Amino acid sequence: MPDKQSIVVVDDDIPALDALSKLLETNGYQVLQAHNGQEALETVKSSPPPALILLDLSMPVMDGWEFMRRQRLEPSIAHIPVVVITALVSAVPAGAKALISKPINVNRLMLLVQKYCSGAA
Repeated sequence: MPDKQSIVVVDDDIPALDALSKLLETNGYQVLQAHNGQEALETVKSSPPPALILLDLSMPVMDGWEFMRRQRLEPSIAHIPVVVITALVSAVPAGAKALISKPINVNRLMLLVQKYCSGAA
């Protein structure tokens, strides 16, 4: 059963990762951080399923595209919604539920977080 208050944030930009984590924690969410797709896969597989994954696309080691491809192949984590946060694309990538363009619109981000963490999605 997903932890409705748990979110995995994946970004190699440490200041952005920390700022996003602080915003979410201030709003009552538990945040698990990962610096690339490989760390994110390990985190998601070894923790209770989070309610949501916030994912950057451009990262070293394993990018967001590869993370989503591998996530879809893992039955235990394939159901976890992914919201992509990037400046790279303007359309929602296959495998993602939504896209937030950088710079981040905080109001839109929090609406999506509330949607997926409330179980309403």
